[in-house]
Amino acid sequence: MKRTICFLSLIFILMSPLTGMAQKSLSLEEAIRLALKHHPSIKAQKDALKASRFAKKATSANRWLKANLILQAERHNDPVTITSIKGPGQFPPFSRDIYFWQVEATFPLYEGGRVAQEVKIKDLEINIRQSLLRQSTEDLIANVKQLYFQVLYLKNLAKAQRELYRLLEKQYRDASLKYQVGKIAKLDLLYFKRALEEEKALLLASENNLRLAKKLLALVIGLEDTSFEVSSALEPSKKLDFNPFSADKFLDQRPDVKAAKLKVKQAEAAISRAKREYLPTLSAFSSYGRRAGAGLNNDEEVWVAGVRLNWSIFDSGVKRNLVKEKQALWLAAKEELESLRLAASQEIISAVSRINSAKSQVNRLKAAEEFAREAYKREAFRYQAGAGSINDLLQAQEAWLRTKSNLLKAYYDLNTATISFELATGQIAKEFLNE
Repeated sequence: MKRTICFLSLIFILMSPLTGMAQKSLSLEEAIRLALKHHPSIKAQKDALKASRFAKKATSANRWLKANLILQAERHNDPVTITSIKGPGQFPPFSRDIYFWQVEATFPLYEGGRVAQEVKIKDLEINIRQSLLRQSTEDLIANVKQLYFQVLYLKNLAKAQRELYRLLEKQYRDASLKYQVGKIAKLDLLYFKRALEEEKALLLASENNLRLAKKLLALVIGLEDTSFEVSSALEPSKKLDFNPFSADKFLDQRPDVKAAKLKVKQAEAAISRAKREYLPTLSAFSSYGRRAGAGLNNDEEVWVAGVRLNWSIFDSGVKRNLVKEKQALWLAAKEELESLRLAASQEIISAVSRINSAKSQVNRLKAAEEFAREAYKREAFRYQAGAGSINDLLQAQEAWLRTKSNLLKAYYDLNTATISFELATGQIAKEFLNE
């Protein structure tokens, strides 16, 4: 007996951590922070942003000195001079084999503002990448919120169905006892049995959908298992008032609109960069090295220094058409910005309409659910007292369940509409980015 008690105690101790893990609570904020930490889309945007910063540094480096080391060995069909003539009357050495090394250096003195415009373009690219990172963050937060509230809705729906199933079980047991003593007909008992089986099927479907939704949520936030319980309330706590309402004040807060504006500025900078091709470039250059012939004989130093002006005076229209191309891309960027602003305004207005509709639905169903619950209690009391029929009781039960399910769905619709509004107005990530 003592061994049995010890064995059971050991099992209880070992199972306690597992039980704690199974009941681990996961808040909405925790789920979002896990997703922001682990999701590959955020990591990809951060890496792209890092690459843009390195690209800007590489472009800025074009303003400064550059040096190259050259090592070369060559063989000619006829002997050539190893070095240039050193002075009058001196005959230079010849060789078919030439070996030399040299260091070449160039320093830009004037480049017509080309590098400055390229740096500006890269700087705008960094800002665009930051906006795209913000957009990916907002999309991910919206996705997590949608899945989280879906899990919460299915959890509450399954809970309500489970409570009703237990109530029907009790009623079925009571009806079975009444049938055994001849107080009700067998048909009434079969009605209870049918209602019980139908409710069981609905409960199983909701539980299966809940497990699937939890798996999807765990996948998005980077958890390997679904042994967690969502802990937030399904009924929204945030009260939104849209009187008066204007979509325009929210447009500039959207990261995609910010990115589109930056692309217009980037296209303007690209036009300016293309026009710089009409200007010359001026650079200082020098090189130092040594040359030798066959067997490394006649080794001599060679060096050169100077200034070079490079000015393209005719290119068959290359520069002109390049400028026209950039101007056309600038016009396209402006039209894309206007198109995006129009689509964003439609999203915001649609989200506000959905919120108002969902709020009206919630208010209506709250009253309907309370009435249906009281009607069910009244019919249950009448049936227990022998004054009501089984059909009236089951109809009241079905109406209550349907109204309660519709109320939970209305809460879920209100939450998703609020998420759509926060996403459409660029406000969904503020509390998670310390803004």
